[in-house]
Amino acid sequence: MQPRIALLLVALLIPATLAADDRPPLQTILARVTDYLVRFENTIQGIVAEEHYVQDADKSDRPFVTHRELKSDLMLVRSEGSDFGYVQFRDVFEVDGDAVRDRGDRLTKLFLNSSVSARRQASDIMNESARYNIGTVERNINVPLVALMMMDPMNRSRFKCSVDSDRKGVPRGMPKSPAFTLAADAWAIEFEETATPTMIRGDGQDAKSHGRIWVDPETSRVLMTELVVEAKTVRSTIRVSYQSEPVAGLLLPIEMRETYVVRKRFYTFEGSATYGNFRQFSVTTAESIADPVSPR
Repeated sequence: MQPRIALLLVALLIPATLAADDRPPLQTILARVTDYLVRFENTIQGIVAEEHYVQDADKSDRPFVTHRELKSDLMLVRSEGSDFGYVQFRDVFEVDGDAVRDRGDRLTKLFLNSSVSARRQASDIMNESARYNIGTVERNINVPLVALMMMDPMNRSRFKCSVDSDRKGVPRGMPKSPAFTLAADAWAIEFEETATPTMIRGDGQDAKSHGRIWVDPETSRVLMTELVVEAKTVRSTIRVSYQSEPVAGLLLPIEMRETYVVRKRFYTFEGSATYGNFRQFSVTTAESIADPVSPR
């Protein structure tokens, strides 16, 4: 049976503690981040990013696929079926260089089928975004905004938080990449999930999360996130850099790195994605009135 890592659609919450250095109290930092995230969610749902996503599975997966390259449009979709209010949708248009043939039919079924319940639609969107994943670990959390969902302003008490003193250069454990380098004055917030049921489930069981979020002290923009999910069979780590050029005053994801380690099997799966070509998404409709048909 394949390990499974999946989002559980429940509400999240975050309490505050006090910082121990010259930065403002954590309650103040979180309040500023909350204000930024409200604007982020309201704005980014109208922005599409092009994603180039490479997945590499452990060689033990042979003769199955061990390398895959996806090109997709990634967007944030408001959904009444999600307790967070939003789900992230990966619209894959190319797999290993080949165009996806049923793309139009899939979008119609996902967004225009009024007979499907809102909760079922939210689940379908998340699962569709994982449609072309490879590797032994079955998952639908491999989208860049998962960690930000934990800081959503509608959530208040599921996590305990503290201020991280790791402030300079490339933080510990992060990829050695220019995208994951920070200025010395960035605020770093550590979070740890303490309540159940957990936001993310692994093989149908609770899988507690912890991680770090880095914030610009002047603008409260999120610079980077790190999410670690401790499931019984799999340890998942997703790191995202948001250090793009400002788009509508926001910083958008430019790179995601993910690692999944199956416990007791020495199995590792890795993925990396880059984002660009940010553009405004809009839907237009048109109506026309046909000439009346003369009776015969």
